[in-house]
Amino acid sequence: MLDSILFAIATFFWLSYVPIAALSLYKLVKNRNIFVEKDLRRIHNDPAIIFQITTRSATKTPVVKRGIFSIINSAHQVNFYNYQISVVTDDSQDAKTLESEKCEVVVVDKEFHTNAIKKGRALQYAVEHRRLSGKNTSKHWIFHMDDESYVTPQTVLALLKFIREKKGVASEGPIFYPLKFESANRLTAIAESIRPYACYDCVSQMTNPPPLHMHGSNLLVRSDIEDDIGWQFGPTLAEDQMFGFKVYEKYGQGSMGWHGGILLEQPPLNLKDHFFQRRRWVLGTLQNLRKFPRWHRYKLMFKSVTYFLGFASAVASAAYSVHNYLPFLLSFQELNYRISSEIFSLPTKFSGLSLDSLAHSAATISPVEVGIGTLLLFTSLVWLASYQLGLFLNLRYSKMGWAKRIMLHVQTLILCPVIGLVETFPAFWATIEYQIRKKQTEKVPVYDFYVISK
Repeated sequence: MLDSILFAIATFFWLSYVPIAALSLYKLVKNRNIFVEKDLRRIHNDPAIIFQITTRSATKTPVVKRGIFSIINSAHQVNFYNYQISVVTDDSQDAKTLESEKCEVVVVDKEFHTNAIKKGRALQYAVEHRRLSGKNTSKHWIFHMDDESYVTPQTVLALLKFIREKKGVASEGPIFYPLKFESANRLTAIAESIRPYACYDCVSQMTNPPPLHMHGSNLLVRSDIEDDIGWQFGPTLAEDQMFGFKVYEKYGQGSMGWHGGILLEQPPLNLKDHFFQRRRWVLGTLQNLRKFPRWHRYKLMFKSVTYFLGFASAVASAAYSVHNYLPFLLSFQELNYRISSEIFSLPTKFSGLSLDSLAHSAATISPVEVGIGTLLLFTSLVWLASYQLGLFLNLRYSKMGWAKRIMLHVQTLILCPVIGLVETFPAFWATIEYQIRKKQTEKVPVYDFYVISK
């Protein structure tokens, strides 16, 4: 009885994943050729690009220096020199920490007040700082980076091409996560595999706006547009999502695009950081919902519900697997005996097979069972393949040997059920947390921002 109930629940949730699996596969096929920009010709009509690294503290986050080095090194390799590096920080100590680096340090004034919180506040301060120096013009472009972001020569060439071809005023590219991969918790590192795969959908989001989601890093935007839109979206933890919608709302369908320049980053280093990072994404989306028009809100709600149900699906599948297979794993002797018995009985079973018996067996299987089985197989294969492809893309830019890479792919295949729980639990928790706090206060003061280790 319990077996039937668990199977029915798991089947329901897996079937709910069918449209998402089909759509993700379609986006993969459709966008595979433009996902990473490959036309890397160097044409010298250089615009001015400001590489902006927004951080809480470069003093406490040493990887910021790594990002600065990557910009200087990559720009030098492609002979691009019309750029500036701007580190926007909340830590006044960074002026001393970065004094030997070739960058501008913009310390957010503690007395600065604006209609934004956390990172949004720092981003708005940077906009107003550039305005005073006359750099919020159509001739200047801002390339947004996080603390750990790492630029490559391909990144720079892709940015130059996008600006040159005038395909929009704001664009994004794919982010991969090979940095500090072996230093991170194995589960959180592997869980990051889903992000490059999911980003095939980002291409469609940016080329057919408004985007449902948008990265705050690897974002290229014309400086005057950022000045016009600003970052004053009130108390939200997903200011990048709001920014993307506002650009579309004001500048229309052709305002956004995909530059295809890669940015390298790193996975959360431990389970706690992973949880709070995903939690912030979900809380930010829930905070933004009421600010969007109804049609956009419904699409976001559907996306959020599928993320929420992902955890329920993972739990049901894990419970069903444990209920059915754990007893065998705990009794190796019995398992060994059964396998041996099956092997020895194979000749007898095969000798009893006939066309009539096979036809009779096939007739007992209903078309509905065949259809459900096929759909479950399809969703399972897409789910497993998404982690394998994402891991391949992440490790493609690492210096790891092939033996380690193959071992990680095997580990990912084995650990997928656990990774599914790790990846979807933050969404499940954050959704419930938000609803409880909303009922308690009616103002939804979920603005706490956990800083993950870099």
